[in-house]
This record gives sequence, structure tokens and C-alpha cells, in this order.
Amino acid sequence: MLKDRTIVWILEYVFGGILVVVPLASLVLRRLAWSYPHTWATKLFVTCLGVILISCASSMRQRMILAKRIDKLTEQM
Repeated sequence: MLKDRTIVWILEYVFGGILVVVPLASLVLRRLAWSYPHTWATKLFVTCLGVILISCASSMRQRMILAKRIDKLTEQM
């Protein structure tokens, strides 16, 4: 269970954060510079993928906490 929680934490904060911060920062920093529309759209798409990854990992973490609580309840019964 510890490995699963660590993997979910890494996915949620590290990979998801990188997918959100890097393209979004480049969009903000180069806002005034001219860029191709498809480059801008690709960066926005990658940012959205990062947000989706963070939300999926967060819900997976909540499910694992719920499963742990259910296991404790079944042990008590």
C-alpha cells in the first residue's frame, strides 16, 4: 500500500505539476511575443493534460483512503 501511495503522490505532484507549470509558464512569459497558434494550442493542451492527471491522481488517492477505511471497518466487524 505504501508503494501505491508513493506512486500516486509522484504522479499527482511531480508529473502533473510539470505538465501544468512548464507550458503555462512559457505561455505567460511569452505572452507578448509572437508565436504560432498551433504552438500555443499545444502548450494549452499539455497544460490541460496536467490538470486532468492531477485530478485523476487526487481521486485515486481518495479511493485508496476509502479502501483503507473499509478494511478497518471489516476488521472491526
